[in-house]
Amino acid sequence: MRADYATNYDPQAVTAVDRYWSAHTVRTRPFATAAASLAFLDWRSAKYPLFHELMGLWGEHSRDVVLDYGCGPANDMTGFLVHGKAREVIGADVSTTALALARSRLGLHDSDRWRLVKVSDADPTIPLATGSIDHIYCQGVLHHVSDPAAILAEFRRVLRPGGTVSIMAYSRDSLWVHLYVAWQRQIVEGIDAGLAIERAFSRSTDGESCPISRAWRQADFTAMCEAAGFAADYRGGYFNQSELDLWRREGHRAIADPRLGSEQRDFLVSLRGDPPTYRGLLAGVAGVYWLRR
Repeated sequence: MRADYATNYDPQAVTAVDRYWSAHTVRTRPFATAAASLAFLDWRSAKYPLFHELMGLWGEHSRDVVLDYGCGPANDMTGFLVHGKAREVIGADVSTTALALARSRLGLHDSDRWRLVKVSDADPTIPLATGSIDHIYCQGVLHHVSDPAAILAEFRRVLRPGGTVSIMAYSRDSLWVHLYVAWQRQIVEGIDAGLAIERAFSRSTDGESCPISRAWRQADFTAMCEAAGFAADYRGGYFNQSELDLWRREGHRAIADPRLGSEQRDFLVSLRGDPPTYRGLLAGVAGVYWLRR
């Protein structure tokens, strides 16, 4: 098994982002068996409705080298190897804890088609050759980094011409922002009541001390991708089950509440269908973009 680390990584040059995610790695308990590892993927898909469909998990990649940027404990590296049959999967992360968990987990699946690299928020360089990657997968990462535009530029560099990128980045046009944060937390529970919605949102997602947590409007994130040289297609936002449940249970009360801001009410009133859509696209917090070089 290969577990290579980035040659450009300077352990002295770290940011608050590096420190936070090294200490707050998602799921720190190792899996005991390959079956348990795969069962967790099924559980995760059920917890986030339409995640699987919008992100295109895990597709057919038998001829492809896939980069999972921000791989964490190898959830989707496992999916790309076992279900997507990828020729090779490279996992990159800022957290040595996450990479150790990834190494342990991937070792359960009897495959040598993977390797790991250490990156840092302090340096956006990805230690891979130009044009060496066929598909990049980046789920829940760019909204936490110091310089997302620089990382997108690196994605374009390492991606081969015609290659694809699938990204999940938090969406401002979502139930999470306009219902859960603006109504449930700030009005009903009185949490962060005096804060601007952007700051209140950042404290609602990945821990109140998470140094960076952004939510982009579709046009703004698309423009950043296009500035990096990509053609970008927004496919809507998949849901955290809790935001969907809150909408179904309390959406009518939030709309009728005179304390709710006009931006939030206008957004909620405009939603259509179940699961709800905004301007024809799913209104979950997890905005999904597909890019092509």
